Amino acid sequence: MLGPKIREIREQLGLSQKQLAGEDMTRSYISLIEKGRAVPSQRMLKIIAKRLNTPMEYFLGESTATDTDIGEAVLDKAKLYYKERNDRACIRMAHNVLTLTKDVLDQTEAYLLIMRSYNRLGEYRQALDNGEAAAFIVTRTGDRERIVQYYLEMGRAAFHSELFHAARKFYEQAYTYSSRLKYLQDEHIRALIYLGTTHLRLGNVDQGLEFYLKAEKEARMAGQPELYGEITLGLGKAYYMSEQDGHMQLSYDWTKKSVDSYKLARSESYVLALHNLAVIQLHMGQKKEALPLLGECAGIYDERNLPHKKASILEEISKIYLEERELQQAETVIKEALQLLELRDEGVLRAKLYRLLGLVFHEKDNSDEGYYFLRMSHDLLKRIHAEREADISHQILQLSKQKQKMEYDDYKSYIR
Repeated sequence: MLGPKIREIREQLGLSQKQLAGEDMTRSYISLIEKGRAVPSQRMLKIIAKRLNTPMEYFLGESTATDTDIGEAVLDKAKLYYKERNDRACIRMAHNVLTLTKDVLDQTEAYLLIMRSYNRLGEYRQALDNGEAAAFIVTRTGDRERIVQYYLEMGRAAFHSELFHAARKFYEQAYTYSSRLKYLQDEHIRALIYLGTTHLRLGNVDQGLEFYLKAEKEARMAGQPELYGEITLGLGKAYYMSEQDGHMQLSYDWTKKSVDSYKLARSESYVLALHNLAVIQLHMGQKKEALPLLGECAGIYDERNLPHKKASILEEISKIYLEERELQQAETVIKEALQLLELRDEGVLRAKLYRLLGLVFHEKDNSDEGYYFLRMSHDLLKRIHAEREADISHQILQLSKQKQKMEYDDYKSYIR
């Protein structure tokens, strides 16, 4: 049997299970192989054989499974489809791999392709379902790189499904498995970024800021302007959400760094930093500077068919109308934004638009309709565990009960 052969040679060479595992596998995975409870993939067996200075043929004996060769050929085809962005064909081909081979590494690669394709298609629940089916197989590989990639994809699918607590747990796993491994440094930094973003969505601003600062420290000397742009964009958001003195200026400074980094990288994400910079300028009273930037961002979102991002621009415009007491224009813009979310929904943004609509109705002396939309905002935010935003909606709800008619000065501090 394979396991006893590996153990015998390992012990003859005086190697521990941890030494044999190295950075490619875990000690517990080697233990499972030696006990016959796990079967290494061809790739892992090659690594083991090399470290034991023993030909692979000694471990394989006379039998070599032809299904491995067939499975690898189909897997190569699936990878080609993914590279060509033909996600439907990639998913079909990758599912074929699962039926053609029992090689756990090939099966893991197939599942990762399926998850990535569904995530790229925006079908996040399908990505989660397939990821859950893959969990046992992926962890059996003992391959940390694949395990980290798996948890990052699961985190992405959960985050975009607005399952923020689940996303946080997946990103924590990716962070743990990638720790202290130089060849997984990029994945480790990304896990930190995504943990920061998830904590912001959960309303844990201080924790989010902490993760972003760790990521910035690790990425500072990496020489990757796009990655650095993503981190500094997150830092700008975190400082914007913080209520401490001086943090608004820090928000502006970090976001400006993000704009510059994305511009240097010629990244499409440049528009996201520009959008955030405009929002910060509005809050700092720099309306003249902010409005042209918002217009530029809206045009780019239209070109790229990103209705939820265009809706976010309209959210900011509606706040300006509210401030200027142009209530009918504010209502019109909010309803236009909600129509855009019918094309691509985003729960937090929808709830914030409900909140703004509730405020408009209150100022128009329609307190019943106003309360209805404020309640819808609060309930939706609670349902998706966006606690910080839910608390804001709750505070405004309480305020609406105390006054028959709310005015801008009553709630302006809540809706920045």
